[in-house]
Parts: sequence; C-alpha cells; structure tokens
Amino acid sequence: MGEEEPEERLQHFYASRVFLAGEQDRRVARTFSAVEIIMDSIVKWAYQSSSGLYPESPISVGSYREGLHLQPEDSPVDFDFLVPVRFNPKLALVSGGLASQPDHCERRLPTYMFHDRGVPVRRWGTKVLVDLEAAAEARVEVHCHNQKAWLEDDDIDLEELDEYKESLKHHNLDPVQTLKDFHRYVEIALDPAYSHPLQNDPVFKQLFRPPKVPTITPWMRQDTQLEALNPASPAVQLSFLAGPGAVPVKLVPAILGALKLSNQWLREDLTHLSDWWAGDLTNEKKSFLRKVAVLQEVGPELVAKGGFWRLSFSHSEAVLLKDVDADGGQRRTALRLLKFVNNTRWRPEYGKLLSSYHLKTLLLWCCEIYPQKAPWGTLLSSVQNLLKILIHTLAKGSLPHYFLRPVNLFGKRYKSNPAIYGPLALQALRHEAEAMLANVVGYLLLEGQPGAHGVSEGSEMMAALQEFKEKHREDLKELKRMEEEQLYEEVEVGEGEGLES
Repeated sequence: MGEEEPEERLQHFYASRVFLAGEQDRRVARTFSAVEIIMDSIVKWAYQSSSGLYPESPISVGSYREGLHLQPEDSPVDFDFLVPVRFNPKLALVSGGLASQPDHCERRLPTYMFHDRGVPVRRWGTKVLVDLEAAAEARVEVHCHNQKAWLEDDDIDLEELDEYKESLKHHNLDPVQTLKDFHRYVEIALDPAYSHPLQNDPVFKQLFRPPKVPTITPWMRQDTQLEALNPASPAVQLSFLAGPGAVPVKLVPAILGALKLSNQWLREDLTHLSDWWAGDLTNEKKSFLRKVAVLQEVGPELVAKGGFWRLSFSHSEAVLLKDVDADGGQRRTALRLLKFVNNTRWRPEYGKLLSSYHLKTLLLWCCEIYPQKAPWGTLLSSVQNLLKILIHTLAKGSLPHYFLRPVNLFGKRYKSNPAIYGPLALQALRHEAEAMLANVVGYLLLEGQPGAHGVSEGSEMMAALQEFKEKHREDLKELKRMEEEQLYEEVEVGEGEGLES
C-alpha cells in the first residue's frame, strides 16, 4: 500500500459519503435562507403574542453556523437558532459550584430585582439558581407593584417578610412556563385561523392602527410543521419540508448578555486543560486566555431545559471555531467524518451514547492538545488525533465540559443497573474507537466496498471488538432499549463534586 493511498481513499470516502459539495452546497444554502425568513417571521409574531418578550431576530447557531454539519446525499441538514429573550436585570455568577440545590436558591429568574453588580446567582453543573440569601446580604433592590402595599399593611410582620421571595413569586421568568408559552406562540403563528397574533385580544380589536406583523403565507404554514413540546429539550422543534425530506429546525429561547463574569469566576470556574490532561501543556495558557477573551466578548447565554435555566455557550463555541482551519488543517473535515461514523454506525447499534456536542467538545480540547498545524495536515492524521483523545476520555470515564468545572459530559445514569450500563456504554464506544484507530480506512470500508482488503491491518482490534459485542450481546440490547426509551438522567455533577460543598 503506497504511503498516500490511505489518505486518498479517505478523502474519496469523505467527498462521496460525508460531505457532498457543489450543487448540494447550493441546495443547503437555499434551504437555510428560506428557513431563516420563516423563522424570523414566526419570532416577530411571538413578539406580539408575548407583549414584547422576543424583540430580536433569531440567531443562527449550531453545526451549520460552525461548519461542522454533515452533507450526505439526500439527507437534510438541521438548523438551530437562538431566540433572544428580553431580560433587563443583570446577574452576577458567583464563583464556586454547588453539589446540590440549597433551599435558599430559586430556579426562576427575577424580573424586578436589580443591583449595580448584578443579582447573585449560583451554578449547579450547568443549572443557574438565584441565591436569595446572597441577594439579601447585597441589598439587592426590589421593584414591584405590591411593595407599597406590603409596607402599609399592619397585619404583615415586617421582620418575617421575605421581600425577595414575594417579588420572585409574582415577577419572574420561569424556565418551564417560558418554553410552554413560546411553543404556544409558534403554534399561533402557524395556525391558518390567525391573520394576526392578537386578533382575539379585546384591546387589539379597538386599535385604530394595530401593530404590523410579517405575512405568514399559506405555503409557509403548509411547509412548516410544529413538533410536540419536549420538556427535556431547550428547543421548540419544527420540521420544514424541502425537497425529498423534512429539515429539522430548532428555535431556542435564550437570555443573552445578562451574566456578569468576575475575574475570580473566570479564573476558578473555567475548565483548564491541566485539570484533566497530563500531557504537553505548553499551549495551555495561550488557549485559556483566548477562551476567557471570547467569553468576555460574547458571554454565555441562558436556555430553559429540564425545568432550569442553564448555561449555554453556543455563541462562544462558534467564535472559537470560526477560524479553526485558518492554517489549512483538516480539523473540521475530521470532525465531520467522526460524526458521520457516529450517526451511521455507533448510534444505530448502541443508541445515542455519543452526541454532536460530545464531539464538538472533543474537537475544542484537541485543538488545545495539538495546537500546531502538523498534526492536522492530513485527514487521516486529523481523525487519528480525535480518536486518540476520544479513547483517552472514554477510558477515564470523563469528558470534561470545555467551559465549566467540574461538569462531566459522560455523566449519564441509567435507571436500571447504572453501575453496569454506564461503564458498558463507554466500553462499547472505546472498543469501536480503538478498532477504527487501528485502521481508519479499513474500518470505514467494512460494508464490502472496493478497497476493503485493508481491514486486516486492524484485525486484532476488530477481533477484540467482535469478542466484546458477543460477550455482552444481551446487555448491549438492553442498553440500546434504555437509550431509545430515554431511561436515564444526565448527571452533570456527582455527589461531593461541586467546587464547594
């Protein structure tokens, strides 16, 4: 086998199976433009339905924005958008994570509390909680219509009055209700019975000049389908009919620019490469300072998921990945190839053990571990770099969050025998990754394609993989069933793993 032959075969596989260019590029771009116009119209309708809660156009984020999406033949590309939520107070993220939710912390965000340095909030994994005790100590100002009545009511014991809880009770942004309401606003926008989002409002009927909204045409409504609300997801999910299939679209309500990050928080709560990597750390300081600079520029956002407001870093990740291959490397190409393997091989066999976010986090860490151009000069070496670090994290049972200490992205806990199925899931992926690393080209051509004779080069690892699958056949079936039925919970921070107890 010639020295360049594996690279040529890998490039051919990528161009023919993973990412089709040319006309497919143009088709995807046209679809995105059409989707963007419709989503913008829907959000403008939501602005009127919500009395001004969604004042800005949706912002493209996710794989398509980052250039990490797949583009196989006759397969749709999904599009994600952040929908900015109006939120006036500033929030000060206190340094030090929590190991559990204290009684004095509240998951709803206050809309009538203000402080120059921000209302104190704490972090529990990615969850953000309002610290009412810290708010009282900081003399956070409370503004609401009930305040005067409290002070004038002789029956109220002012010594026992919890002004902050009372304000939060009446004036808040609840993560669960926010998603439910936004889903309803999208439903109204797509309902043919509505010519205006406020048409059933008595006040609207008396207006001489009602507020204008974009026209949502019958074909827009016909081609855009709203999915049922999934409380475990931060997104309102839609599908847009384009060509032979439906294009998945996600609208994610998000609070932008509200969080203030102190220098102490950036220094102590952001993940350092040295927290988990014992190899070469020559580039650690430079990479960490860039991460800090990006966070200070665009900041994290807050999204509603699983009953909490949670930290999200979609904007920051997009900025960090914008010029990831400016030196001519193959980082994006390698990530797409690994994502393709996950979608077509690993996920159908085991379930969604590995997500796109896992792989994006892996790429971000790999860029720190291998900062020079040389390791990314070919597609083969680039895929091998990703696989090596993937295997390392699987063996350790931990993929650290790129931003937040001490969040482990491999923290899934299955509802049946978690001590068995948690490690089994990681072992299965590790065996697959080791077999692929032993012979990348051969592993990809296992399906009987021309050139599959190279499989023998990784035969030892392939044999180990097959032996593992045979030995755990029944347990792997049960693992996939639990994955498909979502019989698990995401445990971001285990007991005692908070930055402070």
